[in-house]
Amino acid sequence: MSKTLVIILNHNLPEYTNRLFDSLQEFQGETYETIVMDNGSKPELMAATTHIRFENNLYFGGALNEAFKLVLQDEQYDSLLFLNNDIEVTTEVFVNLLRNELFSNDFAILSPCIAGRAQPWKQMQNWGSRETRIVKWIDLQAPLFHRKLIETIGQFDPDLYYGWGQELVCFDLCEEKGWTTGVCDHICILHFGKQTLLQNRLFSQKKPEQNGEVETVSLTDSHAMAMYEYRAYFTNHPLKHGDFEELRAYGEHYTFL
Repeated sequence: MSKTLVIILNHNLPEYTNRLFDSLQEFQGETYETIVMDNGSKPELMAATTHIRFENNLYFGGALNEAFKLVLQDEQYDSLLFLNNDIEVTTEVFVNLLRNELFSNDFAILSPCIAGRAQPWKQMQNWGSRETRIVKWIDLQAPLFHRKLIETIGQFDPDLYYGWGQELVCFDLCEEKGWTTGVCDHICILHFGKQTLLQNRLFSQKKPEQNGEVETVSLTDSHAMAMYEYRAYFTNHPLKHGDFEELRAYGEHYTFL
């Protein structure tokens, strides 16, 4: 039987990763397998159960490419659920509800909705729809990728290092293939968001350690670098089936009535 590969990405937040892994592993069976991917954490900040470890921080974009490789190397995986570690879910039903929706309604990529305020994209919130809402693109906080999408993409451009922009690459491909993207209001998660940065656990890889301390990267600096990469990429690689600014505005002003 084919199954979903569930990957929890950890970077220096073992307390969140351990809790999420333990809760998902308790209910896994034939339909999914859960592993922890460590993205260059300090040894003392690795999760108790770490299956794959990268020596350096590959950031979200690099880690997602590694996750795609794992799926492509093993035909038993029909999908990939790639999770930020700082989320809370209803673990008894979370993965199987997403799987059912993905395969029953032929989505290429699917997401649970995000509880509370927009973070920052409004299509990701809970709008109370009884059916999965078809949207143009999703934020990749807890995406479930169909294998067909992973096989078609193969690898994202390594220039998308920080992980801003993969969602628009998926949009462009889905438009080309006639595939659909959805957000499930009946499957909700709580995302604490930016905890690595807010807890000063993103450490500079460019500046050497001094007196046993490594300089941390601020939220402002991290977002500025990611935004620069994001905009530069789509200036140099224009979308074929949409406009960059219009798609950002779609997320900022989305409503569902």
